[in-house]
Amino acid sequence: MNIYEKFHRTFSGSNQNTFNVCNKCGGACEHNKIGTLLPGEKEYMAKKLGMSLSEFKLKYLDVLEMDDGTLIHVLKLGELCPFLNTETELCECRDFKPVICKIYPVVFTVESGKVKFSIDDWCQLSRKKVCRNYFESVIPLLYRLPVPVEWFRHVVSYDDLYFDYDQLRESRKGKSRYAVFTLKELLNFQKEELACHEIETYEPETGRMELYEIKVTSPNIDFCSEIEEPTF
Repeated sequence: MNIYEKFHRTFSGSNQNTFNVCNKCGGACEHNKIGTLLPGEKEYMAKKLGMSLSEFKLKYLDVLEMDDGTLIHVLKLGELCPFLNTETELCECRDFKPVICKIYPVVFTVESGKVKFSIDDWCQLSRKKVCRNYFESVIPLLYRLPVPVEWFRHVVSYDDLYFDYDQLRESRKGKSRYAVFTLKELLNFQKEELACHEIETYEPETGRMELYEIKVTSPNIDFCSEIEEPTF
């Protein structure tokens, strides 16, 4: 079984409970961001859609070329996520969506040559103890994915930044449908400031900020044991 198939069967990601929390800030984490695919995800997602890899690339992907020539595949730049149904506002690849999209508020850094996963405290979901525990539980699975540290190092160079979609869209002129952007090009479209960081984060039920202890799931978790979705 494909490793990404195992991952999605084990961890379902957001459900209606988490969506209810996200709706309170309008899904601010997704605005002006870039959706990155892990190595091997494009082949997996194309197969799930019953498409050839070339068809999948043309319809859904662009490429970022790093300074050393490494190619990183991303969801099309300069427009809304190509998997977002604008009529229903629903994700049309929920069961096989890019892992980095699915795991948020789990984020990553590279420190001393090692990848470190953690919870983004800015996210409203991190304020819910049961929800935080749920996303914390996927971290051991992430460490087991066969992704090189260098790949994470490349993605870290832009993953926490925000970009001007209008400028990106304009820059597509003259490029192919499956467009290649250099890292230098991409960084030229960075937004200096983002309004979503001005959104207050608080506990709606109490009207104040609350701190929770983080329960770290045992690292012995494996792909054969489904992670139970949070209910709150």
